[in-house]
Amino acid sequence: MPSSDFVDSHVAFLYASQTGNAESICYNIYETAVQRGFNATYNVLDDYAKFGFSELRTIVFVVSTTGDGDPPDNSARFWRILRKATRSDKHAYAHLRYAILGLGDTNYSNFCNTAQRLDKQLEEAGARTFYKKGLADDATGMEEVVEPWIDGLWAALSQVAKCKGDSDAAETVEAEKDVEAEKDVEEAAEALAELNVEAADNATSTEGSVEPAPHEVQPLVLDFRPMAQTPSITNVARVTAPVCTATYEDTPVEPHSPDFPPWSAELISSHPSDPSLTPFLATIASSTQMTAPEALKRTLLIDLELPSSASHVDGQWRAGDAFNIYAPNHAPLVRALLDRLQISNSDAHKHVRLTKRNPSIELPAHLHRFSNTSSSIYDILVWSVDLCAHPRKPLLRALAEYCNEKADRERLLFICSRQGLKTFEALRNQTPTVLDVLHAFPSCVPPVERLIELLPPLAPRSYSICNAPGGNVWKIAFNVVEYELTLDVFSLDEEKGAQSVRVSRRGVCTPWLEQLAQTQEKPQILVAKRPNINAFHLPTTSDLKPDPQPVIMIGPGTGVAPFIGFLEQRAHELQLHPQSNPFMWLLFGCRDATLDYLFKSDIQAHVDSNVLTRLSACFSRNAGSFTSAGKYVQDALLANQNEFAELMLQKNAVLFVCGDAKGMGKDVNDTVARILCNYVEQHPEFVRPLLQALPESKLPVDLEAKVLTAPQALQVLMVWSSENRYVRDLWA
Repeated sequence: MPSSDFVDSHVAFLYASQTGNAESICYNIYETAVQRGFNATYNVLDDYAKFGFSELRTIVFVVSTTGDGDPPDNSARFWRILRKATRSDKHAYAHLRYAILGLGDTNYSNFCNTAQRLDKQLEEAGARTFYKKGLADDATGMEEVVEPWIDGLWAALSQVAKCKGDSDAAETVEAEKDVEAEKDVEEAAEALAELNVEAADNATSTEGSVEPAPHEVQPLVLDFRPMAQTPSITNVARVTAPVCTATYEDTPVEPHSPDFPPWSAELISSHPSDPSLTPFLATIASSTQMTAPEALKRTLLIDLELPSSASHVDGQWRAGDAFNIYAPNHAPLVRALLDRLQISNSDAHKHVRLTKRNPSIELPAHLHRFSNTSSSIYDILVWSVDLCAHPRKPLLRALAEYCNEKADRERLLFICSRQGLKTFEALRNQTPTVLDVLHAFPSCVPPVERLIELLPPLAPRSYSICNAPGGNVWKIAFNVVEYELTLDVFSLDEEKGAQSVRVSRRGVCTPWLEQLAQTQEKPQILVAKRPNINAFHLPTTSDLKPDPQPVIMIGPGTGVAPFIGFLEQRAHELQLHPQSNPFMWLLFGCRDATLDYLFKSDIQAHVDSNVLTRLSACFSRNAGSFTSAGKYVQDALLANQNEFAELMLQKNAVLFVCGDAKGMGKDVNDTVARILCNYVEQHPEFVRPLLQALPESKLPVDLEAKVLTAPQALQVLMVWSSENRYVRDLWA
């Protein structure tokens, strides 16, 4: 804990966010801190030079984890300077006191790895925590950790940082807010007994006074029956104050392309520290459907033509790299939302400027540009805020304040309470758009500027490049995300029996790309290369290395995409160094060999030319004329476990895994650990060197042991990961 004389006059709230969740949570904490009287600032980690990170003394971090325990893209540069500083000076941050809130998902390996690594590196450089670390799990509901962590932060923060001005006045303001919040809860509790919960209320698919486009509105099925047995509600999140004002001009915005943001020129002319990451416009040159029409999923291969103006990426990318696509919200969804908010088409396209209500509180980072440059409400809704993000309690709590009907308001308060946790989880699991949420509570009509500030930023979508350098083309393969959910409808009328309703869902980027690819003209889209922070690159070969590291690649479905680039790169290298003899093993999987065997001809050509040494193709439903190596890729690993273990333990092989994190990624990770345990049981001579390579632990390690335990095997995988011998590119 900090010493009693450590009292700072300033608190920095810093975030690293891939999807916008960490950014939104950090902003909410920062906003509350200012309202409480703290002198606070709010920044993204990669702006470390702008806010003078090395000089800060009190910091609250909110950081998420992406992929296989990787830090978000907007913290990549920060990590480089942090590592450099801590390596050169073990007391580099002895002046720093900090608190960390980490966001993660236990369905992934390396849960909350960004927060854990940050904590470890800061501690090793002399920094000290002033408040316990919070690790929120999206698999069980982040609010279970986030809300109590924030509630406890203020007492700890007040010990290391002082408020501006009169502390008594600040306490009075907080007392008034607490009374108001308690009044809200008391009113909600009183209203619970008055609500007549009928069968029709269980499936919340109600008609609003403003009818949106019917095909865009999907019903929510929410069971409010527990409200009738709830005498009171507790732990309702405090509503945050509005932070921005919208000022309209009478003139409409100039017409512009609907395929990239109106402010693209500003992004293209930006000068990041790594010029290869500067966004640019690429052209959709061609599109091919890779799967058969009757396949379960629709997979497209798109060629993006890079312009000569993108010379900053020429020679600056390799097979295994990925890039971001700036995709818009679905235009019909935006138009329907504007109707629901009672905004006319002419007003939606007028110039608008967003300004701060409180000079002390900055606008959310993704809205900064609209305080200096006017745009339109329509463009902001299309390009800047995520209308399809999982709804969070702060949004729902704020929406309760804009309900004209008491029943709608009390139901939203119930969802935000501890007693309404199951209803909140049911709402999130249905992945509704913000329009679906508003339609479920028809009397709720928030001001559009309030909704904009509450929604998370619309993050670019990332895709692996599935070709090697050579020409001015990036190829991408992706599944078009469109699906249906079947939801059970609760009924109090037993005679009606079981009922269900089907709702449609769609992704933000892939249906839009498919639509663009079907047009006659060749549209342009805004893209930018992603930093490859997890070393997802093929080891190079040369005449000096006739037997380079063996490479094992596991990529079912579209996870095979970057490995097609690997194989192209290796084929090119073998032309230059024909005497080299690299070992390449691909484990690929799909449902049906006749319907969705992606890149089949490319893979077979690499087998025939001896670029691909070994192929294990797995088919979970139908192998057709092929011999299946197993139902799933992990089955093929187990069937060849001795060879796999020998490659990893004796020949220093590199293992790459790409694809789904929650299913395949976790199963492969567990299978590799199991194979290690099995192999060393038969070859105990490997136990000691493996145990010696593990990081120091508080638990005793028996170096004379003849077996490897499952937890120790998982630790070995973490060591390999740190050595870039076990490299994963995973997604949800």
